[in-house]
Amino acid sequence: MKKVQRPPTLAVAAANVIKDAILEGQLLPGEPLHEVELSEKLNISRGTVREALRLLRQQGLVEVIPYRGAFVACLSPQMVEEIYTLRALLEPYALRLGMEKGAFDKETLDQMAALVKRMGEMEQAGNYSETIKADMRFHEIITERCGHRLLTEVLKNLQSMTLMFILSTKLYQSDMISDEVSHQAVFEGIRSGDPQLAEEILRKHITDAGTSLLQRMESETGKESSEVIREFRLRHLA
Repeated sequence: MKKVQRPPTLAVAAANVIKDAILEGQLLPGEPLHEVELSEKLNISRGTVREALRLLRQQGLVEVIPYRGAFVACLSPQMVEEIYTLRALLEPYALRLGMEKGAFDKETLDQMAALVKRMGEMEQAGNYSETIKADMRFHEIITERCGHRLLTEVLKNLQSMTLMFILSTKLYQSDMISDEVSHQAVFEGIRSGDPQLAEEILRKHITDAGTSLLQRMESETGKESSEVIREFRLRHLA
């Protein structure tokens, strides 16, 4: 018998809508989140908006600046470095544990192959939000199958920051190669059945993404974040 699924509260539902807007580029890093405007757009009370923003702040997607208000979180170079270096330690270890347990069966590999293919299709279509969703799901499958409850929980808590990290790679156009190609390499490592090889490939995948983003951010040091955002909008949302 299936468990009864409780519907989310209105604040949780609102937080999910705002989160999707961030992922889809309607709200970009550094942009203000005005309670009155969001209340009108979402047709909910300001109190509910305030609670939704509090939830998103806990997830690291929103930051609140005293006397100025709430803003979509904007990753600093230090935070980028902390995110990717921590993931480069934990996620490859999770992958090795899962492979050693034989957790990557044919069904799982088929799911991962389909996600890699979707990344390529969405990249070709210029749909970066769906590319990010496929990217996130690919990595979630890796962590879900490690069989290490505490490690899975830690990586789950990093998901929102990882989402912002991936979004930033699109914002700064820091990807050296396409998502499809880079994730195909990880997939081939997993399909090889060699845990050590797969672990090394995944670590390189995460580290390369992190160092490329940091280099790109450093090259844009003279620009205001608003200028980077305007350029992004012209490329993807015009």
